[in-house]
Amino acid sequence: MKILGLISSPVNPASRVRIQQYVAPFQAKHHQLHCKYYRPLRDANPPGWATGLQKISGISAWRSSDLIKSIGRTPLLIQQSGFDIIWQNRLIQLQHVFWEKKLRKPVVFDFDDAIWLQEGEKQVQYKIARSEMIFSGNSYLADYAARFNKNIRIVPTTVDTAILHPDGKKTDLFTIGWIGTFQNQEYLNSIKDVLLRFIQQNKNARLIVVSDHPMGNIPFDGEQIIFRPWSADKENELINEFSVGIMPLPDMAWTRGKCSYKMLQYMACGKPVLVSPIGKNREILTEGNIGFGATDEDNWIKALRLLKEETALRDELGANGRKLAEEKYSVNTWTPLLLQYMEELI
Repeated sequence: MKILGLISSPVNPASRVRIQQYVAPFQAKHHQLHCKYYRPLRDANPPGWATGLQKISGISAWRSSDLIKSIGRTPLLIQQSGFDIIWQNRLIQLQHVFWEKKLRKPVVFDFDDAIWLQEGEKQVQYKIARSEMIFSGNSYLADYAARFNKNIRIVPTTVDTAILHPDGKKTDLFTIGWIGTFQNQEYLNSIKDVLLRFIQQNKNARLIVVSDHPMGNIPFDGEQIIFRPWSADKENELINEFSVGIMPLPDMAWTRGKCSYKMLQYMACGKPVLVSPIGKNREILTEGNIGFGATDEDNWIKALRLLKEETALRDELGANGRKLAEEKYSVNTWTPLLLQYMEELI
């Protein structure tokens, strides 16, 4: 098969882990995956284009904008004629499929967040309904998509366990670790006071935050509270500094759509996890003895104390997590399954 992966950005986390990381594994199975970066025309043109076209043509501003975007995409979309499948990343889900339908190529629409809550529900429903197959990152997302399309596959976000793996290094410092984008640091901030209190009470403990930018209201001191700039090349090294990986989340509709990528990164590196048992997090916790769920401040403190004191327990939970990541959530496990799903459309 020859597959076109339409992605919103070559560095966007969703683009990277949902589609881009399969380029080499697909190639090893004698299938071609070509990823093309697509920026909506609305990002490149000055305000008022759609309104101007509306005045000239008499069609609505919404339809005018849609037509402009379709015209602007023509060079890229014409290239699709040489592909068997179009694998479209969630971040361009609002673009309509006029040209795709003209080219008559099956579209696999892939999403790993509750995008209908932020991107316009009718447009998301339209895209889901018009696609030939849906890859949903968890059962919550799949249940939503199934209202508009019956050809659903639950495809978890996966980790490349050849890249993320335990490095065997040990440290005497108990290190609480969190990795994620600046935008998601609000979730870390929700337990900031708990973490700071624990750090203050335990001088041989520290917090490491790995992200693209530091959050201003976390008092980084370079000793017990440390910021590390994220880098794809250093991701494995950075996570292996952790003694435990954390993933706090509030319980709401948006977070129930999350696909636990942080949690899986920690597991791949052989780290025990301490997470809010929300959505996919809860499901993964039930699949193995890999860590703990925390629902309030007391839970967080008790779990941190236990993990700090019990080194052997940390090692056991981390080994279990690594095994689960390899068996159920790895690129290696999911490559043949994804190819099988796509072949059903040809």
